[in-house]
Amino acid sequence: MAPSERAKQMRRDAEGGSAAAQASLGIWHLQGAEGLEQDHEKAVAMFRTAAYLGDVVAQLCLTDSYRRGRGVEQNDALAVEFWRKAADQGHMVAQFLVGKAYTRGAVGVKKDLPLGKRYLELSVAQGGEEAVELLKELRKCVACCKLDVHHMVCTRCHNRRYCDKTCLLRHWNHPTDPHTLSCVKRREAAGAGGSSSELAGPSPDSNN
Repeated sequence: MAPSERAKQMRRDAEGGSAAAQASLGIWHLQGAEGLEQDHEKAVAMFRTAAYLGDVVAQLCLTDSYRRGRGVEQNDALAVEFWRKAADQGHMVAQFLVGKAYTRGAVGVKKDLPLGKRYLELSVAQGGEEAVELLKELRKCVACCKLDVHHMVCTRCHNRRYCDKTCLLRHWNHPTDPHTLSCVKRREAAGAGGSSSELAGPSPDSNN
């Protein structure tokens, strides 16, 4: 099958330096559309060129390719890198996804609450409802489930928020889900030391 006239024109535009044209050709190679052969490796090459030229669509497509390992070796860290490029250009959904990754320490990145929250707040400023809900969740007291709690965290694992010391103590020795155990596991996974019997204390949320 020969390339369509539209594909031929897009190729000329791409050769002329159009990042958007490179992204479109990448999508068509991904789909096997407009008379172009389906070739994931060619698609990734075109997405990469357009992504470094600043095309948001290409950045998001390249993220998807890295996450799926389609046309390129699977790499979550690189997937987030291109999410961030799109997020830094103001893409609302990318801002949410980057914020979610960093606040949870997921998709190949180390947990970084301040950085994650910053991206979530950028998404919220553009009307991102999912980011609003995730920020609420991050500020929820895990003992009583009260929302918008942000002034006390476990200083040992920095991963649980509380209204006050009463809630902290209640959760620490909870009969079915004591934070004692999860806190120790999290610190051991991070290579931290300390006694499992040592009580966590309050800490300003701004430090986390």
